[in-house]
Amino acid sequence: MLEIMLYEWRRAFSRKKVIVLIAISLFFEIAVYLAVAFVPSERVRVLLTPLYPYMWALGTLLPQSLLLHFLAISISSGSMSEEYEQGTIDFFLTKAITRFRFIMEKWLGSFILLSSIYGIMVLLSVVMSYLLFGNQDEIGILPEIIASVLFSSLVFFNIAFMIGEMLRRSSLSFIISSSLLIGSILVSDVLEFIDILTHSAQYVIIAEYLPSWGATQLPFIIVSNSPFSIIVQAIDLLPSISTDLISALISVLVYSLFTLSLGVISFLYRDIPKKVT
Repeated sequence: MLEIMLYEWRRAFSRKKVIVLIAISLFFEIAVYLAVAFVPSERVRVLLTPLYPYMWALGTLLPQSLLLHFLAISISSGSMSEEYEQGTIDFFLTKAITRFRFIMEKWLGSFILLSSIYGIMVLLSVVMSYLLFGNQDEIGILPEIIASVLFSSLVFFNIAFMIGEMLRRSSLSFIISSSLLIGSILVSDVLEFIDILTHSAQYVIIAEYLPSWGATQLPFIIVSNSPFSIIVQAIDLLPSISTDLISALISVLVYSLFTLSLGVISFLYRDIPKKVT
């Protein structure tokens, strides 16, 4: 397992888009904290001072808005598809390893990589919060937030993983998965805007069936009533009208399991080509 996991990590880091997205994510983490700490306006600084004890939440939740989902897509979209494109999948399947074990270890290696990158972001946010803003409060709910963010990231991680396996084209998988993310978010926003105009709950219900709803809103729903809820509102780029936690959990679970199952079934029962060109 360790061999395939390390191999998967090397594969991921060889993709330029993965490196670029990691660099962008870390840059924004640092830039946001420096911008808040050294804001030139004294009036703004006075308004922000009551929030200083909760600044750890800023960097912990900020990637969840959008960047983490793109990073998940960039990592998982090439996990299986690049094996077909480079003709390396035959090498692994000639070893004493079943197809099911191979695809699940590939999946696990990719998700551990995503979790590790997010862990670095969280560590960076906590360290910078203590250094720039002093002692931090409510830090005890950090594990719950981390778990909810990683759980919600499974939606588009598994969608990209499935598309990469079924289409066996890394670039096409990345484009389609990213388009599904952006398209789902845009449709959801339009539906919620119509709901505001018409005061009809049916549009919110429709929005909740889209994959982006649970994937982007679950962590924000969990901390919506926290002492730092104003920070949550500020960094939630796609605020949802609905705050139904159970529906969000079900949405993430259904989309994640369904798409992963399709990807695994495709790999188990389809022919393996020598090389996809």
